[in-house]
Amino acid sequence: MSKLTELYKQAETLNDEIPGELAKKIRVYAEIMQVLGRYHAAAINDYGQAYSARKMAFAQAVIDTPGTGVVKEAQAEIACNPLRMKEAEAEADKERWRNAKESTAEIINALKKQLETLQMEYNNAGK
Repeated sequence: MSKLTELYKQAETLNDEIPGELAKKIRVYAEIMQVLGRYHAAAINDYGQAYSARKMAFAQAVIDTPGTGVVKEAQAEIACNPLRMKEAEAEADKERWRNAKESTAEIINALKKQLETLQMEYNNAGK
């Protein structure tokens, strides 16, 4: 996380009104996107593993529980509840990183438009 914090701090120091610094800020946000992408990929992996562990525990609980199908399923649901909570946390992390990537992409797009506008203003001011 320190790399991400460092990049955000670096982006904050750059002036949006100076085209050169704004271009650097866009580059820094592109680096932020790369880091977010790695965190998102890891979160997807964690979610997949949590899902798999829950499904495996559910199946094992059904096998190990005597009784009717309804009894087996109910016992399996009870046994898997802690794993469902871990799966939900992993899914929330996955979504949080996906949202961070999407919002960063929007910031980059907005900064690109701002840079285009600044460049047009500077070009027109010299006429």
